[in-house]
This record gives sequence, structure tokens and C-alpha cells, in this order.
Amino acid sequence: MKENANTKEKEVIPIRLLQAVGALLLFTLLVVGYSRLSDMPLLGVPDESPVVKELVLDFQKKEDGSIVILNEEGIEMINSKVGSNGFISVVHDGFTYERKKKNIRGNTPVKLVLHEDGRLTIVDESSSWDMHLNSFGAMNVAVFGQLIN
Repeated sequence: MKENANTKEKEVIPIRLLQAVGALLLFTLLVVGYSRLSDMPLLGVPDESPVVKELVLDFQKKEDGSIVILNEEGIEMINSKVGSNGFISVVHDGFTYERKKKNIRGNTPVKLVLHEDGRLTIVDESSSWDMHLNSFGAMNVAVFGQLIN
């Protein structure tokens, strides 16, 4: 560490390190700005795929803490406490959290959407939230796959 001649204090962060961090930040901003202005395609965003089938699902939380999914007629289709269906709670927590953030009250149904390319998506139109279920592994997507097939 160098001592500052005027104040007799030691430098905590070397000036070269600050310059390097500043240069890295500037470089990052330039690359991001160029990619947005040049209309480069977004990475990690799935291509549009036609919808093959949609199913309306009503998630309900029971007194024992489990989550049940009811169909449009109000018949229980699946329970999170039965077998390996715990992923249902994860999905429920996802759209419930988004609804809380946006101050949306009530329990409106969500849609389970099967796309032509085989992708399954949960869509909550009330909060403009969606979750691509295929991103969470074959076992988790199979929980919802059995509902739509």
C-alpha cells in the first residue's frame, strides 16, 4: 500500500484496481448497449410454438397445508401430499408470490398450456406470470403432464 503524501493515510483500494473495475463496467455497458441496439436475438427465450391444448386449473390450499388442483367442474385431480407431487406447491408459491407483489386479491384459476413442441407452461393471466415447467426436470413436468394428457 502507498501512503498519500498530503494526508499521511494509507490507500485502502489501489487506484489501478478501481480503474480496472471501471473499465470492465464500461465494456459491459458497451456490449449490452450494442446487442440491444443491433436487434440481436435474445438468448434463453423459447421460440413461439402453437398451443395444442389448454386446461384450466384451480389451485386450492387445504387446512393440512397441502395444495390440491381442481378441474373446471371442481373435481380434485391431484394433491401435493400424495406421492411425488410436491412440485405442485412450488408452482403455487410462484404465482401466489407474484400476485402478492402486484396486490392481486382472490384465487383465480390458472391455465396449463401444452405447446406443439412439447413444452408445458403454467400461465396466470391475472398477474401476467408464466412458468415453463420443462425447465424443472422430467419428474416435475410429469406431474402436470399427467393432467393434460
